[in-house]
Amino acid sequence: MNKLIFTSTVIILLIIIPVTVSGEVYIPDHEYVGFYDQDGVFTVIGGVKNNEMYPVTPTITVNVNDNGNIFSHQYKFSPIMPAQMLPLKLKLPEITSENPILELPQISYKQTEYKYESGYILYDDSLILHDDGRMTGTIKNAGDKTFLNFRIYALIKDQNENILDVANSQRFGIMHPGDTLEFEMIPDSKIANEIDLYSCFAFGDESVLPLNVDRNGEQYTFRYESGTWFKDGSFNSESTDLKMYALNSFSAELNASFEFPQSSIHEDFEVYLDGTGWDGQTYYQTDDKVTNLQSLDELGNWHVYFTVPGFYQGDVIVKGFHEPDGTVEVPEEFDLSQMVYTEVTNGEVTSVIAKTAENSLVISLETTEDGMLSFTTSDFLIRPFSDGNFFVLVDREEIDSVNYENKILTIPYTANTEKIEVYGSYVIPEFGTIVMIILAMAVVSTIVLSRKNSIFYSLSNV
Repeated sequence: MNKLIFTSTVIILLIIIPVTVSGEVYIPDHEYVGFYDQDGVFTVIGGVKNNEMYPVTPTITVNVNDNGNIFSHQYKFSPIMPAQMLPLKLKLPEITSENPILELPQISYKQTEYKYESGYILYDDSLILHDDGRMTGTIKNAGDKTFLNFRIYALIKDQNENILDVANSQRFGIMHPGDTLEFEMIPDSKIANEIDLYSCFAFGDESVLPLNVDRNGEQYTFRYESGTWFKDGSFNSESTDLKMYALNSFSAELNASFEFPQSSIHEDFEVYLDGTGWDGQTYYQTDDKVTNLQSLDELGNWHVYFTVPGFYQGDVIVKGFHEPDGTVEVPEEFDLSQMVYTEVTNGEVTSVIAKTAENSLVISLETTEDGMLSFTTSDFLIRPFSDGNFFVLVDREEIDSVNYENKILTIPYTANTEKIEVYGSYVIPEFGTIVMIILAMAVVSTIVLSRKNSIFYSLSNV
């Protein structure tokens, strides 16, 4: 097996530490590591295991000592079934010292009533670990729930069962009950020769990722959907060109879909690549304009689509931004009923209306019993006030018993409640044409495939 070779400019630091256990929910000693990846970004990966007799929702606090500065990140997991495990992967670009220390994680959890949804991997001849490190296989939906916008995730390990990375498959748009689909996981080429097994297969949600960039002293927020990773955005001095670093770890071309708030109806975008790629035989340098599509959704947001070549790394420049010129008309109300996923314990949500002038969401309900309403907030839906809270009216009466934790806003209501109003610092319309419905992560299997012996065995023995 060939050893990994990295450029001299990248410092590889691998930290393996004993991990404390919170009850029977824990990270095994050898499955919690921190290191600088091939791009120089400090990365924490691990596998959270549930040995309780019931499903749990864990919360992991990751602490890194960066030359005396403590960086703390809290990560709330989706439910984990008994005797199952879910992968954790965090990238922390703010870590910059030569020898950061990954400290013991803090783990807490709550019992949950989450039920197994019967999505699983077929363990037959279709499940193959290829010589080039790829994993291919088949998944089946044997339950009665339709899965939307998801990927398959797994931990990648070497011969010593050290975690190398967290892999993900291509995105699936929809999977009906009874459907059978084929998946493929393509690892980073730099670790392909070290891969010995994939473990902890899981269904996971497709991510729409936000980016915040300084623009003339103000925060400019936009977002994207892609298998390519984008970071380090910055505008030029005229605020007309946006430059980002992009990394496509797959051999295949990947689509990128960006949503930008509209500043002017006259904005006409062009996309340029300045970096290196792989054409299947050799690496090449590119500094060219690429074809892109541009559209305006019903909520007034620009959508820019283009393709990122396989194994591409380098800059992406989007040109054509304008300063606000008064040509944008923002409607006073948006109907977000089909775009915001809400949950109610008793009752039914009939509409969700964003009122831009009032910085509020108005949620209409039909209820006959007391209950709870909850939904996930974001910078693209509604933001809290400077004190971190929202102002909430239930049938025009102010209430204080609102819970806001991990971006989830939970509001109690009484029987026959008809309207809940949520006020924040401001409201931004949700994604238009590519709105995502959150699919909670659910472990599909605890079976791993090993290149060493080509047999299956349980993670409970790991």
